[in-house]
Amino acid sequence: ITSIIVVFVIIAIVFRSASVPVLLVAAIESAIMINLGIPYFTGTTLPFITSIVIGTIQLGATVDYAILLTDRYRECRQTMDKKESIVETISAVTVSILTSGSVMTVVGFLMGYISTHGLLAQLGKFLGIGTIFSMLIVLFVLPGMLYLLDRIFIGRKAHHHQNKKNKNQKEKQEVAVQ
Repeated sequence: ITSIIVVFVIIAIVFRSASVPVLLVAAIESAIMINLGIPYFTGTTLPFITSIVIGTIQLGATVDYAILLTDRYRECRQTMDKKESIVETISAVTVSILTSGSVMTVVGFLMGYISTHGLLAQLGKFLGIGTIFSMLIVLFVLPGMLYLLDRIFIGRKAHHHQNKKNKNQKEKQEVAVQ
């Protein structure tokens, strides 16, 4: 809970928004819940410390992916419409997210495979799987949420700017036709 609150406050300060941290923390926390929900469905017993450690490490290490994507989307929304912004954002950040996430996934799985200590091996495995879930949610779910809830997370300023830009383009097209 402490790590969630700290991450939430930091994102709220950086983005100067109360709604953006809700979305970003919810995205990563959903990946953590999926990751830690798998043992329930497979009948695997977890030591109590596993959920605390994985929740904290996965949140801290993978929330950066969500921040990167959201920050880039907000930048793009200053000059582009929603659809163009999503396409540009995904093409700009995918390589960075996949590179960082792949390294963390490989390190987690290697730790799980190499470690002879049962708890460390389990933590490595969960870190690898959790990072994959975080990447998938950030690359496939978060862009859709930003697109659908654009007005809430981006604000009216971008919409006003975009409407003015569209009006100017329409006027130029009408003049060109005449």
